[in-house]
Formats: sequence, C-alpha cells, structure tokens
Amino acid sequence: MGGSCVLRVRELSKRLGGRRVLDGVDLAIDRGAAVVIRGANGAGKSTLLRIVAGVIEPDDGIVEIDGRSITGDRIGARRALGYVPEGADPPEHLTVDELLALAAALRRVPRPDDDLRRRLGVDALGHKRIERLSLGERRRACLAAALAGEPSLLVMDEPSNGLDTGGVDTLVALLRERLAAGCAVLIASHDGALADAIGARTVTLADGRVG
Repeated sequence: MGGSCVLRVRELSKRLGGRRVLDGVDLAIDRGAAVVIRGANGAGKSTLLRIVAGVIEPDDGIVEIDGRSITGDRIGARRALGYVPEGADPPEHLTVDELLALAAALRRVPRPDDDLRRRLGVDALGHKRIERLSLGERRRACLAAALAGEPSLLVMDEPSNGLDTGGVDTLVALLRERLAAGCAVLIASHDGALADAIGARTVTLADGRVG
C-alpha cells in the first residue's frame, strides 16, 4: 500500500496480572527503517511485540501495518508481517519443513525459497523435528519462517540469542537486504552491536511508555 509508514502504533495500553505493562505507547516506523527497543526485564518489550504481531490483543489502542489494522484486517496485516518470538519455541512435533509450510500457509505467502533456506543453514534440517534441534537451529528455522514472502514488517524478539557468530552475520546481512528493499524492522534486543550493524534507531521502554 502507499505511504512511507509501515508500522503505526497509537495509544497502546495493556494490563497483565493487574499491572499496566503498556501505558499509551506511540511508535511509528517508516519503510527502510529499523527500531530497536531496549528496557529492563519485565518492562513490556515482549508484550509490545506480541501485540504488534497479533498474538495478543491490546486493552486499548491501534496497531496498523501498511495501513491495515491487525484487529480489523488480520489476514492482510499478517501477510505483511514476519514474526520471530523470543523463545523460538514452535510446536516441537513438527519438522522444519512442516513448520515452514505452516507459517507460509497461515500468512498466505510462498514458502521460503532454496536460497534463503541455504543461507540460514536450514536446507539440511527439513526432516528433523523441532524437538531435536539446538536453540540456534530453532532460531534459524524461525527466521526462515518469518522471512518467507518478503514481509514489509519484521518483528523480532532477541533474534541473535542462540546464534553463533556466523549466524549473527547472516542475520545482519539479511536484515540489511530487507531494509534496503523497503522493509521496516522492529526488534527487542539487548544486543547493541546488532542495533549498530543495521543502523537502527534505539528507543527505551520504561514505565509503560517508549522514549
């Protein structure tokens, strides 16, 4: 869709366990731009990313991806979104091939192509079940699933966790390529080197707000 803003978050609020985790969060990311969110443990970074990814719903506020509401146009918004959760914990009974096929089907996009699978080192893991993978291998498989279909927004929670040096280098290269192609990137991470490597703007989440 037209316009430079890929992600727009307005007045986002969420309570969990009686505590207001998010309190009127506003955030916008343009095409080709990356934002890294930092904050103390429990500040609500993962909650914010899960709401943007449509995993949980906010109590109040609006999230739009390419102008589509994640609550009003779930199919359109999710097709434009690639999400990597912090735990890299997809259903363990699935094989890597089944995970990639499921992710593509849910978002209604093509499966990751052979080149992407090769670069992420998952081309030889297709028949292995998730439960038999190392954390790094799970992370690579989740990255492949998120990057399928060249989404206009990538949302990643601590994406470098569990990756070796080569894996981090590949992640950085892929993110730079997607940014150059006009993708927007939202990451929660304590990895300052990753933020610097992709030229990300850094914001801090504290007391339920970003600043």
